[in-house]
Amino acid sequence: MRSTVGFIAILIILLVVQGCNKDREAVLPPVEERVTEAITNLRAELTAPANGWRLEYRPTNESGVFYMILEFDEDEVHIQSDVADNDGEFFEHTIPWRVDNALGLELIYETYGVFHYLFELDAASFGAEFEWTFIEKEGDNLIFRSISDIGSFPSTITLTPAAADDDEHFARDIATNLNAFKSVSPKALEVPVPKQQIILEDVGISIFWSLDATKRIVTSTLAATGADFDDPDFQGVILDHESGYILQDGSLVLLEPLEFALGGWGYTIESIRFSEFSNNGPSLCSLSANDGPLYTGQISGLGDISMVASLFDLEGTAFQPIAEFPYSVNAFFIFDESTNSLLEEGGIIAEKFPGASAFLFYYGFESTTQPSNAVGFLLTDENGNSEIFLREFEPTTTVGNKVTITLNNNYYHTGTPGPEDQVNLEEITDLLFEGGDVYASDFPVDGLTVFKLFNPCNQYEIFLVQ
Repeated sequence: MRSTVGFIAILIILLVVQGCNKDREAVLPPVEERVTEAITNLRAELTAPANGWRLEYRPTNESGVFYMILEFDEDEVHIQSDVADNDGEFFEHTIPWRVDNALGLELIYETYGVFHYLFELDAASFGAEFEWTFIEKEGDNLIFRSISDIGSFPSTITLTPAAADDDEHFARDIATNLNAFKSVSPKALEVPVPKQQIILEDVGISIFWSLDATKRIVTSTLAATGADFDDPDFQGVILDHESGYILQDGSLVLLEPLEFALGGWGYTIESIRFSEFSNNGPSLCSLSANDGPLYTGQISGLGDISMVASLFDLEGTAFQPIAEFPYSVNAFFIFDESTNSLLEEGGIIAEKFPGASAFLFYYGFESTTQPSNAVGFLLTDENGNSEIFLREFEPTTTVGNKVTITLNNNYYHTGTPGPEDQVNLEEITDLLFEGGDVYASDFPVDGLTVFKLFNPCNQYEIFLVQ
């Protein structure tokens, strides 16, 4: 009797559940309709704000911030940004957009624009994105998560309804002017990251940093007093500080303020408010007058500043005389101002010394038969026979990371030079060391100590392996 009653109870429950499911199926619309409705609702949200959306876009935790305003209509999005690269192409541009549904609602910018440009940096490893998954609406804001890095540490962006005057906060002139410093920076085999000296005029202190204007990152390396590294009053403190920055309202604002102590005083730099930009700054080439970039401005609490181009590289100070052996490199790794190898067709080394297999830089070399300070080539003929041909320069030392090369007319050859060899070596070395000063910087290569010598007078670059 109990088993019969139990069976009847179970049957009743099943019938009730089945009836509920049928009711639910009758109430819920088909999946396609729900997806279409969700897409329509998100499109309506994106096109609703009268002034578009404000976005402070930080692709990674290490990078700086890019300021943007996005205005969506039914088919296109008008994007304003402060990205000055590509000659200001991304300051204002309009591209098509769509909302799709895959693993969720996805906002996709269909043709090339500022997000795609940032995505491609560092062979698409920078961490930027141009496809986004919608997460939620939080108050009036819309929150999205990047699609491509969901498996690691997905970045998020927040679109905030823009105010009518948000387009007045752009600092595109600063972005453009900071890019101008790239013109005096080493660039062979690397993206140019210009270095600056920020002179605190009222307190007599200079800060040396590198400023990656593409990724919006500042790396501060040294704060110092004194006019130069050979100044008897020079006093410096090494800085180990990196910060992203944002450009807004006429200022460069550090996301992580720079703090240091020097000469018994503490200093804090949170932002620089810029005023005037010109090309009246000091030249890095001894042959030129004042024609370098110069940015003036103010730092709160510290007074007036001047920002000028610099080639100081802290790691480059390790380029020092070596008694045991010369520096050397495959002769291919000498580049002109357009980053063309001088050993390629049309290059002066290919023309004058087609058999050059290596470039040699003797710096304090101790030998009873070879010069101590000299530059030249290892020349190899078609039979594999090699000769060394060098031109000497006056003894010198590295000051900071600057090396002054004063060439003389003493030559060294392990074989018998050809009739034009001396003239050719003189022409090449005069070109490589035009102006006399070269600046050493570290070039990271796993398992090797590699330096780069940069000549600011003609922007020629020489790689050297220790």
